[in-house]
Amino acid sequence: MTITGGARKIIERGGWLSMWKGNGTSVLHRFPYSAINFYCYENALDVLIGAQRRREGSDGDENEGNGNATPLIRFMAGAFAGSTACIACYPLDLIRTRLTTQLPGKEHYKGITDALQKIIQSDGPTGLYAGLGPTLLVAVPNFAISYTVYGTLKEYVLEDDLFYNVRKIDIGTGEERLGFSATLLCGAASGIMSTVITFPFDTVRRRMQIQSLHISRENWLTGREHFTKILRCEGKKGLYRGIQPEILKVIPMVATMFTCYEYLKRQLKVR
Repeated sequence: MTITGGARKIIERGGWLSMWKGNGTSVLHRFPYSAINFYCYENALDVLIGAQRRREGSDGDENEGNGNATPLIRFMAGAFAGSTACIACYPLDLIRTRLTTQLPGKEHYKGITDALQKIIQSDGPTGLYAGLGPTLLVAVPNFAISYTVYGTLKEYVLEDDLFYNVRKIDIGTGEERLGFSATLLCGAASGIMSTVITFPFDTVRRRMQIQSLHISRENWLTGREHFTKILRCEGKKGLYRGIQPEILKVIPMVATMFTCYEYLKRQLKVR
C-alpha cells in the first residue's frame, strides 16, 4: 500500500480527524520524553567529558562546554539518555500505540485513562511495559546514533571552510554557530540515518505493543519470534514495511527538535 493509499483508507474509515488519532497521548508523551532525553544527554556529556579530562590529566577549558566531545562520548551519552527517557515514559508510548491502531467501530479503549485502567486490569501493572525490550533496542541505538551523527556533522560544518557561508556569529559571545538551514539539515540527516538502522526493531516493537488487541494472551509472541516470523512470512522487506512515511515524519521532526534544542541552549546559556 502506498502512502497516498494508506492516508485515503484512514480517512475513509474514520474521517479527517482520524489522521490525528492518538495525538493527545503523543503530545503528553513528548513533553516529558524530550525533557528527560536532553537533560540526561547534557549531564551525561558533562560527566563523560570530565572523566576523559581527568584520565588525560588535563582540566581543559571550562568554557569549551561539550563541543570537544568525541563521537564515542556522544554515542554513550545518547544511549544513556534514550534508555532513561524510554523507560520513564514507556506506558504513555504503549497507550498511544494502542489508541492509534484501534479500528473504527471496534474501539477497545475510550481514551487515555480508560486504556490505562483496562491494561492494568487485564495484564497487571507489568502490562504497561509490554514490548519494552524491543523498544529499548530501538530507542537506545536510535538516540545514540542521532546524537552522534548530529554532533559530528555540526563539528565538521563549524570547522570546514567549505561551509563558512552557513555559519553564524553569535553577537553576544562572538563564537561561530550553525545557521538555521545548517541546523535543520544536520538534524534531518541524523534522523534519517538513525531511522534506517533501527527501523526493523521498531517494526517488531509495534507488533508486540498491539498483539493483545488481536490475539489471546497464550498466543503472544516474543520479540525474537516476531522477528523470525516476519522474515519467514514477509522477507526482509517486511522489516522495513512503513519506512517511507516514517522517514517523512522523522525528517521535519528531528530537524525541528535539534533546531529548538540549539535555540534554547543559547537562550538558557547552556554550553
